[in-house]
Order: sequence, then C-alpha cells, then structure tokens
Amino acid sequence: MPPGGPGGPYGGGPYGGDPYGGAPGPGYGGDPYGGQYAGGQYGPPTPPPSKGGGPWLWISLGCGGLFVIGVALVVLLVFFLSDDGDNGSDDTSGDTGGSSESEGSSGSAGSTSTGLGTEERSNPDMPGVGEEVSHNGMVFSIVEIEVGAEVPGYTPYGEYVVVYVQVSPDGNDDIEFWRDEQHLYDSSGTAIPEDYVATEDFDDDFRMDVPVSPGDSETVPIVFDVEDPSDISHMGLSAEFLGGDEVEVDVTG
Repeated sequence: MPPGGPGGPYGGGPYGGDPYGGAPGPGYGGDPYGGQYAGGQYGPPTPPPSKGGGPWLWISLGCGGLFVIGVALVVLLVFFLSDDGDNGSDDTSGDTGGSSESEGSSGSAGSTSTGLGTEERSNPDMPGVGEEVSHNGMVFSIVEIEVGAEVPGYTPYGEYVVVYVQVSPDGNDDIEFWRDEQHLYDSSGTAIPEDYVATEDFDDDFRMDVPVSPGDSETVPIVFDVEDPSDISHMGLSAEFLGGDEVEVDVTG
C-alpha cells in the first residue's frame, strides 16, 4: 500500500489520519501546523486603527464648540447691557428737563408765561391778561391763570385750568356775574365751557351768580377741564344771564 495509506509509515497513526492533524495533501498530508494560518490560533491579521479619531475626537470638538458659543453669548450680553445703560442715562436727562419745565404748571402746558398756548400774545389785537376791559356794564380783568390745578376728589379728562376773573360794575348799578356762562377757546375756535362741579368744590365761597355792588370788585375762580392747554387761544367773557355777546381776551401771555 502506498505511503500515507492505512498501515503505512505515515498512515496517520492510531486514529487513521495525519499524525500532524492536517488535512490530506502533498508532502506530509497538509499544513504541518494544522491549518493555523487559515483560522487557527493566530487568526487573520488585526485591522489597523481607524483614522477618524474615535469618539473622543467628536467629544472634544463638541466641548470646544460649546465654549466658543458661550464666549460669544457673554460678549453679546455685555454689549446689550452697556447699550441699555447709555439709553437709560439719556432718558433720565430727558425726564429731568421735563420736570423743570412743569414746575408750577402741568407737563403738557404751553411754553408761554400763563401756561396756555405756545406763543406769547398769540392774539395781539385782543386785550391781554391783567388788562381791564369794559363790556355791557361790567369791567373784566383776568388776574391769574393756574394750569394743572388740583380739585380734591376729582380727576379731569385732560387738565384743570383755573382762570381768576376780577369783576366790578361799570357804573352805579349792582351787577350779577354768572360764572357758568364763560368759555375758553382753542386755536380752532371750539368753545370749552366751565366745569360746574369742579368749580363748585374748588371755591369755598361758591355761588354761580356773583353779586357785585358799585365801588366793589370780586375775584371769581372758574375751573375748566382742558384736553390740551397748549392749544388754548383766548377766553370769552359775558355779562349776560344766559351768556353770549362775549368780549374776547388773550390768555397766552
């Protein structure tokens, strides 16, 4: 029997196979190492490590990105806070100026000496504040104007304007001055009537009709609820019981 067969000198030993455990083949019947290169103890070569950097590279990049974003947010926050501080300073100075202008009158009052209108003596053809004018048996003189007055218990729709009118007879007869027949006028000629309820509580000696004897005079406060004092032009004064036939007096200075 040829070598390598049963009973031959290389016949595979007692188990009838290759004494080296290899598969049949040339020479000694196969791989003398029992096929270890093809998948035995040593196995295939280990693949080289990945060149992508692994998960730690991505984690590092993520942390770095978050750090850059955080720095940018801090810079933006500091910028906006600084800008708000500058604006606040400007607003404060503006408010201070407004407060100075409103001393003794309302903040929306006109820029004239009386606080009404925006131009001194905007009606130069009319008698002005402090000047006497005789009309229908009475002598009138506007002696004071108070813009932004307060009437306890009342809130105006606009601002309270109190006009103090001095009245005396123009002759030897007694007169009655009806304060509810007086009006303020704005620049468009719209009449603003007296605020009856506010006038009643403003004047402790309130009477709607004010009697005055010859040789005497009465200073009568009249309250008006004015939407915009800077738009007031003049006042109409009437000697009539039911009003009308007014004489016009400039109230802007």
